[in-house]
Amino acid sequence: MELSKEDLKAITEKLDIILDKLKPGNDEPYQSITTENLNSAVANATLDFPKILINRQNPYLASGYADLHEIMIKIRPILGKNGLHLAQIKKLKDGATYLSTRLWHSSGEWIESRVLLNPSKNSIESYGSHLNSMKRFEAMDILNITVPEDPFDDDGEADMKDDNEIMEGGSKLKALYDKKKESFSVINAAQYRELMKELDDDQLLAENILDKLHLRSLRDLPESRFQPTIDRIRRIKKIRLSGKDA
Repeated sequence: MELSKEDLKAITEKLDIILDKLKPGNDEPYQSITTENLNSAVANATLDFPKILINRQNPYLASGYADLHEIMIKIRPILGKNGLHLAQIKKLKDGATYLSTRLWHSSGEWIESRVLLNPSKNSIESYGSHLNSMKRFEAMDILNITVPEDPFDDDGEADMKDDNEIMEGGSKLKALYDKKKESFSVINAAQYRELMKELDDDQLLAENILDKLHLRSLRDLPESRFQPTIDRIRRIKKIRLSGKDA
C-alpha cells in the first residue's frame, strides 16, 4: 500500500521531533523561558529572610547544622508573601533517581536544580538521611541561604584534604606532618562516648569545658586532656551531690 503525501508528511514530522529530542543539549530545561518576575520576587524575599541558626548537632561529626524543618519554617511565610513556592520531588531517569528542586513564581516562571540521589547504604535509614540532607543543601543553594558558622563552609578544607596531603610530598614534610598529627591527636570514638556518658546531657558543664579549653566541639578535645577532663567532670558532679557549690 502506497502512502499518501499527507501520511508521509506526518511521519516525517514525527521523526523530526524524535530526532530533535535526541540531539545533544536538548535535555529538560532548568528554567522557564522568562524569569523576570521570579527574579524580582526572589530579590524582595531575600531582604526579609531571617537569620537561620544552627539547631541540631551531628553526634558523629561533632558539628552543628540547621535542619530542613528549621530552614523551611523560617522561609515559607516570606516565600508565600512574594508569590513563591519551593517544590522538591524525586525523578527517575535512565535508571537513576534524582532530586528535583524547583522554585515557582505565581506568574508561572520557575528555575530548577537537580542532583543525583546516591545513599551510601541500601537501607531506609540511609536513604531517608541522604534524601533530607540533599533537600536541605538544594533548598539553601537555590535560595542562596547561608548559616552562621556552617561546618561545611571550611574554605574547601575537607574537600582538599587528600590532595593537600599528596601535594605536601617528600619524606621530610611527611614526617613533620605525621609528627604534628600525633602531637595534636584528639580523642577517639570510644573516649568521646565515655565523655558524653559522664556529661549526661549537662549542657552548662559541656559549655564550661569548651570555654576553658577554647574548643568549638568536644570532638576536638586533645587526647592528652581526656583523663583530666573526665576527672574534673566527676569532681564537679560529686560536689553537686554533696550539696556544695561547684
